[in-house]
Amino acid sequence: MPQYLVRVELFGASSDDYERLHANMDAMGIEREISFSDNSMRQMPSGTYFGFSSLDVTAVRDRVQAFANPLSPQKAAAIFASQVKEGEWSAFLYPA
Repeated sequence: MPQYLVRVELFGASSDDYERLHANMDAMGIEREISFSDNSMRQMPSGTYFGFSSLDVTAVRDRVQAFANPLSPQKAAAIFASQVKEGEWSAFLYPA
């Protein structure tokens, strides 16, 4: 199953809106935490998610847009979705 990196920015959103965004992303299997090779869990930067989905990258983007836009009252959410080749990423992140 493909891995995805997704970045979402909401505009004029409340903390409750962001909690709903996090819950929806988690339900998709694309989360705010990532497992490193040493099995430690690390926190992704704010608004950034990583995980697996059986959807293709366009479908991931569209699904995120469907629940993110209603949470972004000032203008449509900014969304970047990228499929990541498994095991081909590197990061400096803080422990989760």
